[in-house]
Amino acid sequence: MNDKSIVLSISMLISGKKDMPKSLESLLFFKNAIPCEIILVDTGCNAEQRALAEQYADKIYDFTWCNDFAAARNVGLKAAKGEWFLYLDDDEWFDNPQEIIEFFQSGEYKNYNCASYTVRNYTDSQGIMYDDSYPSRMVKLEPETRFVGKIHEYLEPFRLPKKTFSDFVHHYGYVYKNEEESRKHAQRNIVPLLEMRKTHPGDPRWICQLVQEYFSVHEYEEVVKACKIGLNEWNEKKDSINYAPSHVGAIYGYLLISLESLEQFEEEEFWLKKAMAEPINNLNYMEPTIAFYCLVAARLYSKTGRHELCRKYFQRYIDYTKRLKDDRTAIEAGAALIAAGVFQEQLLYGVTLMSMESAIRMEDYALCEEAFYLMNWDDRRLLHQVTWEKKMLDAFCSVKYHPVWVKLLQTLVSREDGIKEMHVVFLEAEINYKQQGEMEKLWRLHRLVSELDYEHRYILCTKILWTEHNPDISSEEERRQSVMDLYNKVFEKYTDEIFEVKAEVWNVAERMKISLEPMLLQVDYRRWNRILVVWSADVKLADLQQWDTRMALWKQKDDIRYEMFTVKCLEGYLRYYQDICPSMPQLEEMLWRYADNVLILYRYLYKDSVFTEIPEALPEEAQLALRIKKMQKYRELGDDRKALACLRKCVGLYPVLEKLIEAYATMYRDTLQKQNQDASADQKEFLQLVNSLKSIARQHLTRKEYQEARDILLQIRQCVPEDEEIEKLLSEADNGLGVENDIWQA
Repeated sequence: MNDKSIVLSISMLISGKKDMPKSLESLLFFKNAIPCEIILVDTGCNAEQRALAEQYADKIYDFTWCNDFAAARNVGLKAAKGEWFLYLDDDEWFDNPQEIIEFFQSGEYKNYNCASYTVRNYTDSQGIMYDDSYPSRMVKLEPETRFVGKIHEYLEPFRLPKKTFSDFVHHYGYVYKNEEESRKHAQRNIVPLLEMRKTHPGDPRWICQLVQEYFSVHEYEEVVKACKIGLNEWNEKKDSINYAPSHVGAIYGYLLISLESLEQFEEEEFWLKKAMAEPINNLNYMEPTIAFYCLVAARLYSKTGRHELCRKYFQRYIDYTKRLKDDRTAIEAGAALIAAGVFQEQLLYGVTLMSMESAIRMEDYALCEEAFYLMNWDDRRLLHQVTWEKKMLDAFCSVKYHPVWVKLLQTLVSREDGIKEMHVVFLEAEINYKQQGEMEKLWRLHRLVSELDYEHRYILCTKILWTEHNPDISSEEERRQSVMDLYNKVFEKYTDEIFEVKAEVWNVAERMKISLEPMLLQVDYRRWNRILVVWSADVKLADLQQWDTRMALWKQKDDIRYEMFTVKCLEGYLRYYQDICPSMPQLEEMLWRYADNVLILYRYLYKDSVFTEIPEALPEEAQLALRIKKMQKYRELGDDRKALACLRKCVGLYPVLEKLIEAYATMYRDTLQKQNQDASADQKEFLQLVNSLKSIARQHLTRKEYQEARDILLQIRQCVPEDEEIEKLLSEADNGLGVENDIWQA
């Protein structure tokens, strides 16, 4: 290719970074579309990487690294023969730079001296979070064109007019594996920047670049120190050096945000006022920097609870945003580094979320609505902002009602997954207001939620609570019908969550004499059983008792759904046997009652023959109930042997009550052991009594009191008929009595 025909020279430093193949490949967009040359400067590739690079390069140069990026860049610049020059790094790549290509194909480039495209700096490896920057990477080549700066190098001269492109390169170079890697990268940059600060004292560019590195690793105290020193130097030398005012604004920006991060709010306010008062702000193109100061001020006064000042500066920031947000030229001319992203989504979203509370409390409806809808609520980054959503909601509930509040809340709940997040926010606010006795706020919360067009369970239940006392409904019949319609929706849409509805919602039906039985009986009984199974598994005792009472109030006629509830309710009670039936007789009474109700339920569902002919065909809980009833029979007959045999068959049959059965078996064992121990003690005591009586009988025999001895021995022989000693003693007594009778007769 003739050097004179080259329109664009593209230069890239290559060191073998992971994304280098993508970077090289993306250059073919230009190579295949316009007369251009690719110049590569090798600063450290291995042999394999070098071989790959040579496949793309028109020219390739070796450069021995000397910690000077400008020196390396100037190698490629010196070799450039194109009318224009573009440079990038080997971890940056274009997707499809059509605007830039058309710029050269159309000949439009002849009307400009420089241009800039976007560098999209990702802050996460998924490519979701990013900051856009607009470095000046393209110039019309002139003999004096050169790179300046050992690091964060830049091209000069950079003459106007300037063309801006929306084409961008992807850049993941600021995504680090860990904090250590981030700090290592920052330290690598800090060393040459400290050198630049010494050789260019007072130059805001290098002050900015240095504090940016400290800021990137959260060394806010170092940022504050470097900014203060740098601003003093700049003030001393500003009349003798060339500088960009936007860099001065960026120094203030880093200082203010770092003081905010350190929560040194008084000092931050002091420096904010100084920044606002800088004479350079009078330059027209400094408006983006002033907008950044307004953003910082809104954040500061939001954090310190000074709502009027927050609202004031937030309004100014929003005004600047509307006017300048899409004006790339204005932003590039009037803001640098930290301030350059003043209108980008991350900063816009952040300050809006922070400032909305103040705007609401000041009841600035227009500002609230305008700022709120500058944000794209479909952006997933706006989920998980619960802290600010809570503050907004509390502000809504702290001021008088306005339809704008409903509109904003409607947007929050209607976005994808929004109701999941806002449900938590609503619930927490409600709990806090009740605990703190803030009934006015609770009343406002219910009103706002009740006006949302969304059929979430919490919202429907809140509508029920609100409708009962809604002052805008004059007719009691209309009120009653509205509440009934809402209950119907709860049962239809949230059948599986019936047991999660708060007691106060059900109490409305009781007060308004609304029968809920028809709604309950419309629920498919199989589904109702599944719901009860889940509910009874971990329901609290207080809720069991409450629902037991509630169902009794609802019940007006017999239905299988009530039988299902009774069974699962008793099952739930059995889980709390230690609290409600700690003794064995009480537990048995509960078990017998449970078994009775289970069998009543299943007799609805199975033929009687199944219970006797093939009980194994019954569900586990029904089989358990049959065995419990059999065990009850033997217990009542006092046949512990057969009762225990039934109990052993209950073990492992129905996992839901396995722990309860094990606990009952333990109770039964302990009871039998105690009975055996008591019987053994009684036997021992009895034998002692027998021995004592025999001893007395022997004493009578010794004294020839045969009749007294005989009477005692006959009594104890009835209790221990197998005692041979008693028989011997009786024989002795009888013999004695025979002798005595003969003498008496004589």
